[in-house]
Amino acid sequence: MRHLPLALLATLALVQPAFAQDAATDSAIRTLGLSDTSIHPKRERHHGTTIDGRLPGGTRVEVELEGDGSVEEIEARDRQGFSPSAVESLIPAAVRGNASYPADAMFHKVELDDRDHIEIEGRSADGRLFEAEFARDGRLIEMDYD
Repeated sequence: MRHLPLALLATLALVQPAFAQDAATDSAIRTLGLSDTSIHPKRERHHGTTIDGRLPGGTRVEVELEGDGSVEEIEARDRQGFSPSAVESLIPAAVRGNASYPADAMFHKVELDDRDHIEIEGRSADGRLFEAEFARDGRLIEMDYD
């Protein structure tokens, strides 16, 4: 009987990371309001998860999660893109408040990198393709138009 608690603890130690990942995945799905989802864990669990789903506006997207469950990237699966309001919960208020923030654009991709930068690719309201990079504190680092 003494070995049962150790065996149980060992089992729980193996199961806990999977449970935490599922909770983090569920949280990302709820935060973005995704529907019609399919979840694809990456080969190494600590590398995160990929979620395919549909945003509330109908755009199909692929969402990459880090191993800790935070959103690393969201990318549209079509050329139309998604509105900035669809990912507002991911973009700090300081960035959204910057005069250069493309609030009237359609986004194709948002990347939240580990350098505390936010990269946005999309099409401006006047139809030009753009790439923008902001610091999380709202500073515009770079804005390029094609």
